[in-house]
Amino acid sequence: MISNHRPLVSIIIPCYKAEKELPQALESISQQNYTHWEVVAVNDGWQDGTQTIIENFRKKHPNNKITYIKHPQNRGLGATRNTGIQNSTGELIAFLDHDDLWEPKHLNNSIVVFRNQPCDIFYSSVMAFGSQGKSKDWVWGPTTEDLSQFPNSIYDRNFIQPSAVVISKTFLDRLGMMDTDPEVHFCEDHDFWIRAANIRGKFVHSSEVTVRYRYSNPNAATSKIPMMLKHDLAVQKKHLNSDCFSTSVKCTAIANNYRRLGNYFWESQHILSLFYLGQSIYWQPKNTKNLKQFLKGLIYWPSTYKKLRRA
Repeated sequence: MISNHRPLVSIIIPCYKAEKELPQALESISQQNYTHWEVVAVNDGWQDGTQTIIENFRKKHPNNKITYIKHPQNRGLGATRNTGIQNSTGELIAFLDHDDLWEPKHLNNSIVVFRNQPCDIFYSSVMAFGSQGKSKDWVWGPTTEDLSQFPNSIYDRNFIQPSAVVISKTFLDRLGMMDTDPEVHFCEDHDFWIRAANIRGKFVHSSEVTVRYRYSNPNAATSKIPMMLKHDLAVQKKHLNSDCFSTSVKCTAIANNYRRLGNYFWESQHILSLFYLGQSIYWQPKNTKNLKQFLKGLIYWPSTYKKLRRA
């Protein structure tokens, strides 16, 4: 909980190949009802017009501190956010990816929560939208079941989108920086939330959608499904010794990710698919659904199965 003064919010913007979408993200900051903020934009080693865009934004907001930093070479999303955090001065830290957008009340909603109840991490659900305009929008965030089973639910799947998060700097000092290990690349945020749960951080969710997440950006992590699943497995296994989550929760979550990998490679690399399904059975041997799928894969290879269906 914060006092009733106007806390400074440091907005951390990791940038990579950002010049196309960044102006829209910055405009959504300009439209915030809460105006006591600073921006720390970190370019992760890409040569484009990002610096010029930030400089033009600085001219529009002479009363706000706006910092631009560029990594000499690409270091990854976790390291880029860490650089932003290390160069921030605010009492609260807000994340905004360069291709996402905030509704005008986003920061103000978080301030209200921090003032009125114990809170270490505030987050809202998000509206996922396609940048190409070819797909329908949908709301992404925790389900009622996720909220009722928290923190176990956050180990199983990541339902917290970074651009929806505002975190107390005091709590962040306890939590530490994001993991920069390449094995958790693109899943460092999931690791971050699990670590926060491990130290009993207080999460507060708002069902009011105040963030728009651009899911179809060709550079987005969601376009790299197999790698995401493998790196998410690395995150989950990293926390196998945590006493915050039950053994059954951990084994079920890991089995689920192996099953998803098995399903992904079912037709394209069937032997690999069977390997992952076998791993799923190892982690959750009592799940008969996984066992049946594995046996089906042994008997009916995809090409044979298609021929039998056509017969």
